[in-house]
Amino acid sequence: MRRVLLVLTLCALLVPATAFAVEPPAVTVTPAAIRIGALYDGIALTVTGKAPAGAQVAVRLSGEPDTFHMKQKGKALGVLWMNLAKVTFTGAPKVFLIAASAGLPEASLDHLGIPGLAERITVDATSPDKAGLIKEFLHYQRSEKLYKDHAGTVTFGPEADGMRPFTAVLHVPSRLSPGTYSVEAFAVKDKAETALGETDVTASFVGVPAFMANMAFNHGLLFGIMASIIAIIGGFVIGQLCSGSKSGAH
Repeated sequence: MRRVLLVLTLCALLVPATAFAVEPPAVTVTPAAIRIGALYDGIALTVTGKAPAGAQVAVRLSGEPDTFHMKQKGKALGVLWMNLAKVTFTGAPKVFLIAASAGLPEASLDHLGIPGLAERITVDATSPDKAGLIKEFLHYQRSEKLYKDHAGTVTFGPEADGMRPFTAVLHVPSRLSPGTYSVEAFAVKDKAETALGETDVTASFVGVPAFMANMAFNHGLLFGIMASIIAIIGGFVIGQLCSGSKSGAH
């Protein structure tokens, strides 16, 4: 009887340990949170993990799918450049960055990178050339440095037990909106792409930007009054400086 009780006690102790065992994350990011303060000018994220020996690695950061309302420009009557129609892009992230190891095949970089992103974007426009509009949208996002194919580097450590540790450095731009961003890692070997892991990074305003955002969204009337007062004081100071410089010149 005592043996039975001892066995049952051991089982009771072992079951919770098994049930609550947590595997370490396949991909880790440092820092895990981005603080957007008054002096924020971009940040370098370090992504680490392990990949099968002989595989190349790509790491990408992307925001949540969003909707962009834009204007299509063109020539009116073949002469004047102006806004001709409204265009809506759906399913495109605000930020999309990818870094790859030096040996990653170009075809895999295209599939995992910005060219492959075009397949996930839909367009609502009067123009029949939807592919052309998506191409222009991607070009615009690249020019704004919000989309980037070579946004960092990926290096490898010594191989052990058929795996190689990798370290990727992603350079996040200064124009970053608060929100949750996904960081994914992929291994590419013999033209086969395998997801290694995924984790999230959060970005949030702190300090003065947080105060201003809170005032603008939660205290609109007070924010408008403060902005008007600051504009009046600023205009008065500039006027005094200009009048003083003119009198000094005479």
